[in-house]
Order: sequence, then structure tokens, then C-alpha cells
Amino acid sequence: MKRTLIVVVLIAGLMCSSAWALFETNKELSKSATVPLEKAVHEAVTAMPGKAVEAQLGKDEGRTVYKVEIIDNADKTRKVYVDAQTMEVKIEK
Repeated sequence: MKRTLIVVVLIAGLMCSSAWALFETNKELSKSATVPLEKAVHEAVTAMPGKAVEAQLGKDEGRTVYKVEIIDNADKTRKVYVDAQTMEVKIEK
């Protein structure tokens, strides 16, 4: 019983520390983004018509980018990357 409780507490601690690290990473990424999320999503939907269903900030080839998931008019899920500084758009093939 004690052993199970210790294992549960350790696992919970590890999960919380990972979530904190993810928050800090996103905080740092957001500082480097000069383009607001709303503008990046608009640019992505302009480049790939459809409905934006998810957007997140991350790194791609050393650049800070928004990855926007779009359900296109053919009902396919597409990923569009928008550079968070230049608004350059790259559509994943």
C-alpha cells in the first residue's frame, strides 16, 4: 500500500514538472513571436481555404512558427506553418 502511494506521488510529480517545462517553453516562444496568433491563423486559412481546427506555437528549422491544422474543402486535414516573425507560409505536403 505504501509502495503504491509512493509510486503514484512520484509519477504525479514527474507529470507536473513536464507540464511546467512545456509552459515555460511556450512562454519563451511567445516572446519571440511578433505576429499575433489570430493574424497567423487568418494567413493560414487564406493560403489553404478551409476551417482552422487547431493552432500552436513551436519551432521548425530553427524558426518560431505557428502550426495551424486546417480541414480543407476536400475534408482533408492539412498542416500550414506560418513564420511568427515574417508571416511566410509553408504548406505541408
